[in-house]
Amino acid sequence: MSPNDQPSASPVKVLYVLGRGRSGSTIFANVIGEHEGFFSAGEIRYLWDPVARNDAACACGLPMSSCPVWSKVLVRLKDVPLDDAGRWQREVVTERNLRKLLRYKHDGSWPSLENFTAVMARVYAALAEVTGASVIVDLSKRPSYAAVVRLLEGCALYCAQMTRDPRASAYSWGHSRHGSVFGEDKEVPRRNALDATVRWDVLTMEAEMVLRRLPEARKMRLRYEDFVAAPRATADRVTALVGEGGASSPFVDERTLNLGPNHTIAGNPSRFSSGELVIQDRGEWRTSQSKMERRIATLVALPYLRRYGYPLRTGD
Repeated sequence: MSPNDQPSASPVKVLYVLGRGRSGSTIFANVIGEHEGFFSAGEIRYLWDPVARNDAACACGLPMSSCPVWSKVLVRLKDVPLDDAGRWQREVVTERNLRKLLRYKHDGSWPSLENFTAVMARVYAALAEVTGASVIVDLSKRPSYAAVVRLLEGCALYCAQMTRDPRASAYSWGHSRHGSVFGEDKEVPRRNALDATVRWDVLTMEAEMVLRRLPEARKMRLRYEDFVAAPRATADRVTALVGEGGASSPFVDERTLNLGPNHTIAGNPSRFSSGELVIQDRGEWRTSQSKMERRIATLVALPYLRRYGYPLRTGD
């Protein structure tokens, strides 16, 4: 296996949050990361480019190279050429490669993937070693990168497919603004209702493709709406999925907990939040979304609404 070290002999459990952005996944991952034995790492699919390349800020507020967690991880991978790792990541982690990744057999026919999986296996092993966590929570969401993690030697992949009502997702993509991982001067592109919901459909279909390759004991579907309705009970279900059902809970009641500073990379700016958190859905989209936007999103997502338990009408 190359390059260069072997991952640890004991498998690292990776809880992968799978699905579409703007689904409440950032706060969900941070909540799970507060449980004993769990570490929320953020969107690891962006680790080499642009995060390490730009020495981007960790959620603790420090540059990655100064972060008390990620700096130690990078030291353990100092032999990995940054330019090469970034090139392998860019070549491999794209949605057009999903089917190829799901079929790949480690036969040596894709050198960039072989090198990339060897390096990423070391990343997860280093995260487990540095943090002492039994489970690394990966918020990368993209199905293509989940397919990569599935190939990693020394890692046991668990997937929580997180969905949110596609009309709420479309509203967030059209109206919310925040900076991009690719630079402070860049903004994540906003999308109209048609574009956002087509993307919701595609990523939902691709997530299902990944889940079909996993045993039942290593996967679950999770709706954002169910999480905000019963946060503590939902978190208990998730920790039980990865065999850590006895993990000490950070909740002080059924929907309130204290978030400490975390060490997530990339993702929604809510990752920088800490302090008391009351989990609830304010439902702004229900009163602020235009009827036209809602109808478009409903029509485009129609094949999936019943499957995921969403009503055809939402009270407009």
